[in-house]
Amino acid sequence: MAELTPINVYICANVLLVLASALLDGLRAVSSRLQPPMAYRHQLRLGQAMALAALPLPLLGSFSGRSSLLPQTAQVWSAPALRDAASVPLTEPQALVSLGSSSAFLPLDVASRVLTVLFAAGLLVVLARLARDAAATARIIGGAQTIRQYRSARILASEQTCVPFSFWLPGRHFVVVPAALVLSRDDLQLAIRHEAQHHRQHDTKLLYLHQLLEAAFFWNPAVHRLARQLRELQEFACDEALGRQRSVSTTDYCQCLLRVAEAATQRRRAPLHASLVGSAGKLLKRRIEALLAQPAAYSSRSVVLSLGAALLTLLATTALAFTSTIHDRRVSAREAAQMAALAQRDSAFPIVVNDSVVRELNRLISTPDGRASLQAGLARMKEYEGRITAQLVRHGMPLELLAVPLVESGYRNQPQGDDPRHGAGLWMFIAPMARNFDLRVDADRDDRLDVAAETDAAIRLFSALHRQFDDWGLALLGYNAGSQDVERAMIETGSCDVWSLIEQGHENDRGYVPRVMAAILILKNPSLLD
Repeated sequence: MAELTPINVYICANVLLVLASALLDGLRAVSSRLQPPMAYRHQLRLGQAMALAALPLPLLGSFSGRSSLLPQTAQVWSAPALRDAASVPLTEPQALVSLGSSSAFLPLDVASRVLTVLFAAGLLVVLARLARDAAATARIIGGAQTIRQYRSARILASEQTCVPFSFWLPGRHFVVVPAALVLSRDDLQLAIRHEAQHHRQHDTKLLYLHQLLEAAFFWNPAVHRLARQLRELQEFACDEALGRQRSVSTTDYCQCLLRVAEAATQRRRAPLHASLVGSAGKLLKRRIEALLAQPAAYSSRSVVLSLGAALLTLLATTALAFTSTIHDRRVSAREAAQMAALAQRDSAFPIVVNDSVVRELNRLISTPDGRASLQAGLARMKEYEGRITAQLVRHGMPLELLAVPLVESGYRNQPQGDDPRHGAGLWMFIAPMARNFDLRVDADRDDRLDVAAETDAAIRLFSALHRQFDDWGLALLGYNAGSQDVERAMIETGSCDVWSLIEQGHENDRGYVPRVMAAILILKNPSLLD
């Protein structure tokens, strides 16, 4: 159903982000072994492309009209499983979550509330962190002195920060350096060039994408790892760009990194920035090693483009594979009514669709055990369908009565069990009723297991019930509850409407008549089980 599309898109996006993080890990590992290696700026662009693609690609899968390439891991049912009918309200939608051979049912509304709360909690955590960081940055900017300004770019010196950082606001670019760096001309120039490079390669803009991903997918560890990988690659790409400039001495640049890092050890850097020294000592060590080992050449652009196309193709294929991770098996009242209208065109049997019928229809085709039971019953029906149809036609009875053995016995022609109240055969006659229609039931013979004889008795019983009530709905209720009980119910309620009698509790088996109506719909619309 359409309302599940956002959920499927969200799940698919999570899967793609996990894959993007793993692919970026693999890409960096492979690049380190290539001769020549990939430039860090190319690794960064491929990582950013995968992160960005993970957001729209799920829409491609959801609106392509294709079925999922993988089995659904979760189904949404309109009713509890048949075996749980006594303990779970009939109207409570269920979600079945499967993992391998294990599965569990969850009330759909509870699952929805839990997911909503988790999503909101993650969003609030990230927003609170952003608000705290924005306030800290605003304090720094408020107390900083402008030392240079170029059009929309401002370079500020602040006593409140010990590391350089840069950030972007729409139409404005900022570089903030510690006030102490102003006294060191060479270090100040390197710091400004490094932070300006972050602006040139759009790191300060893409920082907001990282924050958006972490807010929207807070509970996905791969998202935080992916954001961390991209931030690291931003630093490596900046170092790489400066290290290839003839006017920058690699040794001086590394020493500048170490001096700024030493000054920063006692103070906390502003969080909303891409800093000169990164976020940890291990990263700084790797950055310096990369600068000192910077190769003379890098992999060609054609290699990078080919690799990027392959990675995006893999992501797109995965998106198609996870098109419908959650699949809604429910049939709506409108869809059931449309099926009934089509079925009614070539039949005089009154096919009724109401809430009770839709509920039983979904219980039969949209619950795991209901679907399995129905499929098995229809498979067994093939053995008897020809003989029963011939008898119904010969007696001028509606073929819709083929649904009765499907509901009564699932087309199992089995003897009576230990309980004498239970019936036997396809039509599930109890012994007294069978004898009333000339079927022999004793220790030596049970005519209820003779398909021709029991079908003839069932046809005669339905014929009598229809003559008595002149209504197929009441005839069905009489077949299950007994004609005397139906007569008594009609007198007590003053109603001749079968659905009114059912609503007031005058049933033998709960939901019997709606279940037969649902079975008729299924027989008329076999594609429901495709």
